[in-house]
Amino acid sequence: MSESLFSLEGNVAVVTGGARGIGKAAARALARHGAGLLLVDRLEAELASTAAELAEAGAAVDTLLADITADDIGERIRAAATAAGPVTVVVNAAGVMVRSAITELTVAELDTLWRVNVRGTVEVTQALLPQLIERGYGKIINVGSLGSVRGLERRTGYATTKGAVAQYTISLASEAGAYGIRANVVAPGYVATDMASPWIYGDADRTERLRARIPLGQFATPADLAGTFVFLAAPASDYVTGQILLVDGGWTTT
Repeated sequence: MSESLFSLEGNVAVVTGGARGIGKAAARALARHGAGLLLVDRLEAELASTAAELAEAGAAVDTLLADITADDIGERIRAAATAAGPVTVVVNAAGVMVRSAITELTVAELDTLWRVNVRGTVEVTQALLPQLIERGYGKIINVGSLGSVRGLERRTGYATTKGAVAQYTISLASEAGAYGIRANVVAPGYVATDMASPWIYGDADRTERLRARIPLGQFATPADLAGTFVFLAAPASDYVTGQILLVDGGWTTT
C-alpha cells in the first residue's frame, strides 16, 4: 500500500526549468518513482545533459527547448505534451531572480520577473489544463519561495512575483478541484542552486547570518526538495490542494 501511495507509474510529468537546479531535482525524483518526463528549458546544453542522465537511469524522457516567455510557448508546450503522452503532473520550476533595493527596482526588471515567474507559470498551466480536465485528474506544482509568505530585503520585485504565484495557485485550486485537479506550491527556503549559490556564499558574514537563522543549521540542496515534489505528484497527496508547503529548514519559525 505504501508503495502505491507514491507510485507515479503511467504518469507523465511536464517540468519547466527542468535542466538544472530545483527543476532537475524534481524531475529526477519523479522519474525514480516511475513518471515519464517532458523537460522544458531554454538552456540547450544543460537540457541535453539532464535528459541523457535520466534516460540512462531508465526514465522515459522527452525534451522541449523553449523559453517560457516566448509568445508561442502555449502552443509548443501543448503539442509536445500531447506527443509525450497523457500528462497528469505539471511542475512549474522555471524562474528568475533580480536583486534590487526598493529605490533601485526598475520597471524593466519587474517586467522580466513578472514575465517569467508569473506569466510563464500561468501560460504553461493554461496550455496543459485541457489535458488534465479531459483526464479528470491532475497535479499542478508551482515553485514559490520564502517570498511567497515573507518580505525579502532587496528582492521586493522577486517576492512580489512569488506572492502572485502563491495566490494564483490557491485560486486555481479553488476552481480546478471540480475537475479533479490539485494545485499546490512548494516554497523553498535558501537553496544552494546555481542561481542562488553565488549570493548565499558570496559574503562570509551574510552566509553565517543566514545560516544562523535556520533552525536546522544548514542551507538546502535541490535534492532536499525532492520528496516534497514526489508527495505532491503522487496519490499520497490526493486530498491536498491549495496549500503552500514551506521547505525552509524552519526559517519561518524564527
